[in-house]
Amino acid sequence: MTDEWPPRFGDFDPAKYIQNLGERIVLEFEHAGLAGHPMFKGTARENPVRHQLERLMQGFVSVGSGIVIDTFAGRSNQQDIVLYEGNLCPSYSINETPDATFFPIEGVIAVGEVKSRLDKATLFDALNKLNSAKSLRRFAPKSADFGEVAHRFRLYGQIGEYAARLDSEFDQFGKFRDGIYSFLLCGSFETGVESILDNMIGYARANGISSLPNTIVSLKDGYIKHIELEKWTLTADSQQANGLAFIPEVHKGFVSLVNSLRLHVREGRTVPLSSYDRYLASIGGETMVTAWRNYP
Repeated sequence: MTDEWPPRFGDFDPAKYIQNLGERIVLEFEHAGLAGHPMFKGTARENPVRHQLERLMQGFVSVGSGIVIDTFAGRSNQQDIVLYEGNLCPSYSINETPDATFFPIEGVIAVGEVKSRLDKATLFDALNKLNSAKSLRRFAPKSADFGEVAHRFRLYGQIGEYAARLDSEFDQFGKFRDGIYSFLLCGSFETGVESILDNMIGYARANGISSLPNTIVSLKDGYIKHIELEKWTLTADSQQANGLAFIPEVHKGFVSLVNSLRLHVREGRTVPLSSYDRYLASIGGETMVTAWRNYP
């Protein structure tokens, strides 16, 4: 038996199934936007995202909506989609309301925005929201390993941490796999592809290339990724790229996004679990004892 490429399927095609899920997510978010009050709007958006995306991710990944926070007094705007370490990352929810749910940045894997139609105003709104989460800072403790003081790391979903040398230490803003993956999913490019690309370049000039999402998917038009022009290679890593590319393959857009998210979950790195303890540091310190008894 020889390996075949591309693989063949019977009556069920996983790629078509995933692409259809993308269409349903956009439609349900659009309907949720009609809910009016922010609390009901957030609640309406919670279930479709959770049930549809979680099934496509690795088992420890949970999906929600809410606000991302760090221990340096930073907080993001409301995020439509938050992928996080469901098995390890604490989440702080007020009355189980998505718009009042807070996720520590140390356990957040990816953030996403969903728009029905993308024009300049909605594009910039989404970019600002995504960047507000990506720019938050994880607490990365250092330790002396291999004779060097470096930031230790661990893989998503895992308890164990790894010692590091300076050339392999955790670096959230310097290494793609140590950062937060961000994406924008929309129904269509309302102003056309060229306008979207021009506006993204303008935003990058003002805020830095790293402020751009790793992927933008339009279910009607295709998708946008970063590109290494010399190699003519598409990449989600803006740090290795020197341009943006539009791919007009409508049937591949959301599938490509899901594959990229799964890859980032598998290869991404974050900080040791001890960093979560900082979120409860405000209740630490000395304890006042006013009564005691000796053991018998």
